[in-house]
Amino acid sequence: MKKVTKVTRQRKPGRYNVYLDDEFALAVDEKILIKYNLFKDNELSDEDLKKIEDAEFEQKAYTKALVYATGRMRSKMQVIIKLKENEFPGIVIAHVIDRLEAANVIDDARFAEEYVRSAIHSGKLGPRGVRTKLQQLGVDKYLIEDALVEYDEEDQVAQLDEKVEKLMQKYARQAHFMAEQKTKQKLAQLGYDTKLVVAALKRYEAENETDVDQEWENLDRDASSSANRYRQYEGWEFKKRVKSAMFRKGYDLSLVDKWIKQNESEMQ
Repeated sequence: MKKVTKVTRQRKPGRYNVYLDDEFALAVDEKILIKYNLFKDNELSDEDLKKIEDAEFEQKAYTKALVYATGRMRSKMQVIIKLKENEFPGIVIAHVIDRLEAANVIDDARFAEEYVRSAIHSGKLGPRGVRTKLQQLGVDKYLIEDALVEYDEEDQVAQLDEKVEKLMQKYARQAHFMAEQKTKQKLAQLGYDTKLVVAALKRYEAENETDVDQEWENLDRDASSSANRYRQYEGWEFKKRVKSAMFRKGYDLSLVDKWIKQNESEMQ
């Protein structure tokens, strides 16, 4: 048996040094100090010391997980991964997760609900995008579906009208058709409902007439660039390559033909 002969407080809050038989033995968390009565004159067996060391190791993992999970909300899987990265064994991680769940520090149902609310407020992701992110964070699919009930069509419509306008302006220097396609693609990547995206684009088109001058300016710039790229070709081969390049960029071929006719003399 060994006797506790001295206990001193560390500079770090909640940490203590324990001396056995006048020699430093171990450093422990305040909770471990109290739980195992590590005060002066208490005697400890080797078995007691092993339990204390194991409890201290688990408390260390718990403290690390607690700090990580309370900085901002985390899913259970995120906390598990964090503890694995710090090389805590599986049995310790399982005990820590049980304690955190019992204390309501981690709660995947609440985590999913708050994640959905945040997505609705920020407008960064549509429902499918939120579903994918939550799946990646290890949240159970049923908890995800329950949380997504709050993300209705009205929320998407409000976000899409704003996003469509911004994206169409972003792609304004491209062919109008290509601007639409890129807008659809981007919103699909963000997880918005395809039908609602198409409807939002129709509303945008109804409120914003296609800028014919801008379309011609874009075509003139891109066609001039393509013509310069294929200047080593002549006749039909030259025209075919320019038209193919413009078609891939989303321009109306009748406008491309018009541009070629207007600039044919300069391309000879």
